Amino acid sequence: MTEGRKPVDGAFVTFWRILVDQPEVLAWERLWNEGLRDTYRAMYARARAIAPSTPIGWHLWHVNSFAPFYRAEQDYQAFAPYSDYLKVVMYNNCGGPRLARYIKNVSSTLFADFTPEETLQLVYRIQQYPREKPLDRIAQEGLSADYVRRETARAVAGAPPGLKIWPGIEIDIPTGPGEKKTQPDDVYQAVKATFEAGAHGIILSRKYSEMRLDNLRAAGRAVRELKLA
Repeated sequence: MTEGRKPVDGAFVTFWRILVDQPEVLAWERLWNEGLRDTYRAMYARARAIAPSTPIGWHLWHVNSFAPFYRAEQDYQAFAPYSDYLKVVMYNNCGGPRLARYIKNVSSTLFADFTPEETLQLVYRIQQYPREKPLDRIAQEGLSADYVRRETARAVAGAPPGLKIWPGIEIDIPTGPGEKKTQPDDVYQAVKATFEAGAHGIILSRKYSEMRLDNLRAAGRAVRELKLA
């Protein structure tokens, strides 16, 4: 399909046929995920032995917001035995360019039966983002605070009691020329949306050396207004 040759039965049907005829493809995918979880389990047990009171959690990759197939593999209930918290990535500014690139890629392969805009709308529907921007705007304008609110609420609802949800809120993660850049109101609205949706805490991401102080202050302003500090 990447060379312009579309399968006779279409891209998605051909993909599904591969899974039906060769179930070892899914077996390998499960093996990879179980290997990662085994690593988490081992790290958790070792860290617990060294520092019993220190909370231990994991970063959930941003593809969780874009790819329904990857999301299906991230069962928050299953994390409970070896996690105290989850840092679910909810980067709404660079999320626009990242989602646009994801749509471009899958529109030339798995979802080649659709136009890129149709693929985006399908992803929005499946991922439950009803109010996000069309494809010709998301790279420049990013995703909304409503996306952050919905992902936070979904994570809190999907996690078992005792497993904390600390969303990763983006501040100045680099994007390309002409792509969305973080503004103070983006941070302010995202932080407010996170706590209004029931988050137990936040992790300001990705690293301090990237962050502009006016954007960092906006996070503090939201926390103070919510009377969390």
